[in-house]
Amino acid sequence: MRRRDLFAYSDFRLAIGGQLLSQASDALTSFTLAEILVFSFNSSPSLIAMASTLLMSAIPLVVVGPIAGHLADRFNRKSILVNGHLARAVIAGSAAISVLPRFHAFGYVAFALLLGLTRILYTARATAFPQLVRKHELVAADSMSLIVAVFAGSIGAGIGMSTAHHYPVFALLIAAGGQLMASRLFSFMSTDLGKGTSKNSRGHLLSAIKQLKKQKTKFAIYATASHRLILGICIASISLLVDASYGLHTTGYVAVLGFSATGAFIGSVTAEWMSEHFPRRSITVIAFGGSAIVICVASFATTPRVGLFAVSIASFLFQNLRVRSDATVQSNVSQSNMGHVFAAYDMLYNLAFIAGGILGIALSGSLSYSAVLGCAVAGFAAMSLVFAVINDGKSELESANKIHPSAWPIVVQVAAIAQ
Repeated sequence: MRRRDLFAYSDFRLAIGGQLLSQASDALTSFTLAEILVFSFNSSPSLIAMASTLLMSAIPLVVVGPIAGHLADRFNRKSILVNGHLARAVIAGSAAISVLPRFHAFGYVAFALLLGLTRILYTARATAFPQLVRKHELVAADSMSLIVAVFAGSIGAGIGMSTAHHYPVFALLIAAGGQLMASRLFSFMSTDLGKGTSKNSRGHLLSAIKQLKKQKTKFAIYATASHRLILGICIASISLLVDASYGLHTTGYVAVLGFSATGAFIGSVTAEWMSEHFPRRSITVIAFGGSAIVICVASFATTPRVGLFAVSIASFLFQNLRVRSDATVQSNVSQSNMGHVFAAYDMLYNLAFIAGGILGIALSGSLSYSAVLGCAVAGFAAMSLVFAVINDGKSELESANKIHPSAWPIVVQVAAIAQ
């Protein structure tokens, strides 16, 4: 399945076009509010920057995540996308008053509201994809969505760089216009994107929990969350090494995130090819085994450059796993519970990353760089072996221990590292 083939579906074109406009406008709004509110890199060490950023990132996940899942199952998803982007347009436009010193506080309020809406709209859009494409096309659709997100962020930041500093009101009005256009594109969609049918909250929650207990879903969630947690430890440790080596302070953390984002983008591009050539279990084993190998090299090299490239490769491997796991959840959960289940999945693996980052900071305070990465290598290696043998939900069709032959060399190398 090729990504470009999906554009034969008119509603998929509208959804991707709406996403591009929405996320570019969102990036422009965030960039402009940063200028207005005088956000800037500071001289604090990466330790403080990381801890504060991770803790702040957890707030919208914990508070808005469950609400986003409930809304996606309780209301028509097309209406959520249309009205949600209208709300974004209003917030972006009204944020222009924050340029006045006495209304600066409204800029923070607008920023918080946009963060919350981002979670809601992401969940609604992700749960709509199974209605727009066929099951075997979900990996291609999800990877295309992630690729578009990167381009949208770049476009928004590019416009912000040329307008936000000198013409912040104009920049926010452009962002508001982009959100209105996105809402309009979503309104043109003719496909029924679905909604939950149950009005019994308790029964609906029990049904969602039952869906979460499906073996395929559990395998996807456990794999993605555990890899993300260990990757968080690596990113925290390598960020502190970069900070200590180059004296970059906060920008040391940003540099590591930049390398991670680059690897993730390449992973989004290759995810469809990987899914076509390897079964889900093999992708999981390769993601953990490959990460164990590159982080092991970084733990022995103890140089920032090797650490940065190791993070980039591990993020690349994670993104291939994440896209495949997204598609697994989307294709194996009933539409009536999709919002709750996908929101729970998204919240778990993102909270796992936050927990991993905090754990990495804590370990770095008492252990050496090599020791912290050694713990991460052990974790990656152990999970690679675990996911090579546990039931992935296909036991009724094939042996739970069956694995693609191409993945066995990595399993062997990981076993050697573990020993």
